[in-house]
Amino acid sequence: MKNNLTALNLAFIRRNPISSLVALVLFIAAVKLYSLNNRADADDGRWQQFKQNHHCQLQSSAKENERLSWRCDDGQVYYGWRQQR
Repeated sequence: MKNNLTALNLAFIRRNPISSLVALVLFIAAVKLYSLNNRADADDGRWQQFKQNHHCQLQSSAKENERLSWRCDDGQVYYGWRQQR
């Protein structure tokens, strides 16, 4: 049974090389996007903890509706686009 499926898969790839390549690229892209999403969620938790530990204060623009950066007690300024989900 397994040899039969392998033979069918190889035959499909030989008949449709472009479709097989596109499917492979889409699969790899989906796996990469999934891993990036999981890593962003993990980083978000670390950022929340970092903000608490370093007493970060939100710095707003003159318009007061745009949050541009965080000023922390370590003397550094951290920008919001790096911490966005």
